[in-house]
Amino acid sequence: MSSGLTTRCLFKNTWYLSSSGFKYGYVFVYGTRIQDDGEGEPDPELELSELVYDFNGDAVIAHGYSLLVDIVEYVVRGLSGIDLSVFTREELRKIAKAGLVNAYMNGITLPVARTNHPEVIVDIARENSFRIGIIADRGTVARNPFIVLLELDGQWVYLDDRKIGEYSTVICKPSEPRNTCILPDARGYGNITTAIEETYTTARDPLLSFRILTNFYRTTGIDNGFVEKGSASDLIIYDLKNPLKTMPLITLEHPYKLLARSQQPDVVFIGGDVFYEQGENLAIPVVKINEIIKKKLRKENSLLNQTELLSNKST
Repeated sequence: MSSGLTTRCLFKNTWYLSSSGFKYGYVFVYGTRIQDDGEGEPDPELELSELVYDFNGDAVIAHGYSLLVDIVEYVVRGLSGIDLSVFTREELRKIAKAGLVNAYMNGITLPVARTNHPEVIVDIARENSFRIGIIADRGTVARNPFIVLLELDGQWVYLDDRKIGEYSTVICKPSEPRNTCILPDARGYGNITTAIEETYTTARDPLLSFRILTNFYRTTGIDNGFVEKGSASDLIIYDLKNPLKTMPLITLEHPYKLLARSQQPDVVFIGGDVFYEQGENLAIPVVKINEIIKKKLRKENSLLNQTELLSNKST
């Protein structure tokens, strides 16, 4: 993460989704990995962590998701006829940061982009020391430590020269989730949580949906997509003290129902650092991009109108 600091963080008295199902206890994070987890009370030494969250039973922690999302194209998602090539690289970087923050604050801790401007994604990943995925034609994007690269060769998808499968098989629409899907395609959705909710409601099996939403972590070998010792400290936390998320947690089925509601998380951890907490983005500063967009597109429209006027005069 961009802070460059390593903070010990303890979550206690919380529900968390491990590979064997939901457990009640604690999760200890130090750096980019979960260092310990367990049912019951943590060791007293862990209580001395710099950050201690005691949820008193009113929270659910799950592994963060990975989806194919709009990043560079975030501001024009769902629109057509807008050419982003009119923007400079620096302008696109500012626009893309807004798209990246939107993904992270909605629990997409490993966002993946398919864009005509992969160099912008590479720039942002390097600048902030974030891990971001890119899908690109084979040989067009250089590998680097901050990019998880999927390469396309015709219909086939490769990861580090390993054939993963056909694009139509491993990439799926949220409305058509399946076991072979490693990456739901949420591009074009006005709100990412809508795509997440669609994945849950269509599959009708919360655990299957959760696996699909975290499958990219497994495919790339980063971790197993659950909250347990050794997993990446990419976490989403639902605080049930928030009256908009409160629900009874009486049976082990109830935390799955909470995930299936697909509300925005209250806290998002990425790489062991707090990225988003209670409505506030704490990691990536974003600037107002509305003036950049209006100025650039106003100029383009002016040029287009002049061209049309000259064309009409000549005829």
